[in-house]
Amino acid sequence: MKMIFKSHQSEKVGLYQSILESAGIPTTVRNEFVNAASGTWLADPDTPELWTLNDEDYERALAELRVHEHP
Repeated sequence: MKMIFKSHQSEKVGLYQSILESAGIPTTVRNEFVNAASGTWLADPDTPELWTLNDEDYERALAELRVHEHP
């Protein structure tokens, strides 16, 4: 597994996850509910993170997100 993106904006993490899953790239989100549970923005260790499940999908995932960021 490799981390591709992290943000305090969990909706952006969710959007990116949807984009990658639609492209056939399996992902997982870590620290997804930490901020919601606390009601505050926490330090980086608790920031929601988007990870590829397979290391070999990492470069393809980055390329897919670049296309959606700068069409």
